[in-house]
Amino acid sequence: MAKAKTNNKDTGKAPALPPAGKHSYRACYKRFAPEALALPDRDVELCRADVRIAFANVKQGVAAACADPARVRRALPELPLDDVLALPDLGRALVFASTRVTARPASSREVEAKLKVVAELREPMLSLAETLARRGLLPRDVVAEIRAGSGKYDMASDGMALAHLYDEHADALRGKHPFTREEFELLREASEWLLDNLTPDGARRPAAKQRGEAEAMRDRLWTLLVRRHADLRKIGYYLHGDAFEDVTPKLQSRVVKAAATEEVDEEEVDEEEVDEEEADEEPAEASP
Repeated sequence: MAKAKTNNKDTGKAPALPPAGKHSYRACYKRFAPEALALPDRDVELCRADVRIAFANVKQGVAAACADPARVRRALPELPLDDVLALPDLGRALVFASTRVTARPASSREVEAKLKVVAELREPMLSLAETLARRGLLPRDVVAEIRAGSGKYDMASDGMALAHLYDEHADALRGKHPFTREEFELLREASEWLLDNLTPDGARRPAAKQRGEAEAMRDRLWTLLVRRHADLRKIGYYLHGDAFEDVTPKLQSRVVKAAATEEVDEEEVDEEEVDEEEADEEPAEASP
């Protein structure tokens, strides 16, 4: 398979974190989705792997082989080091994508629970925003647009808009409202979940279509991971010779003890609970 071209400028430093400054699985998914979608269809590989195992091995390999990025850059100046350093976040994106494949459609009870979270935070935040707008601290037209409209999808859109509005004007609003960062994050997460699971008319998305789209994105992210992992293995071989298998294990290797377990936050993945600890266990036999 021909190696995908990259337009990323290699700086020798790890790529910037997601905007929130947090390795959110959802944020990583959104970060890599455009690049995954840009892959030619003919180059996309089907993912039949246990992505949790791949994620654990990727983290171990990057931590071991790329501990000194400057040394890697001097030794292998033409290797796309930024892409390699981003492998753990790409792994997070892949884990998130895989949960969307296996997740069942959202139930009415789940939708109502998320709507309750949004409703409880939306009205007090919006009412205060209207007062702040009248005092010139927030743009009146934006606040008025948030107030307009009705329905479940509109309420979710309002939640996202309010979280963004307060964040965008955080400096001007400091000390002028009682809401906590945790409340804004709770509103944002619930609103984002609803926008993912509702169509504008309020109906849940057809499960078959959603699953097909999720499978396609999982395969595309897997293809990116496979390509970048090959470069990680080159670094491992250069630095460790024949011992590189122990340092940069194959994506589905279960023999090498994986890096320290990283908890997959149920709220971050937001599709189903992913027990990554299974990926870090050392079974009796190795897979091919």
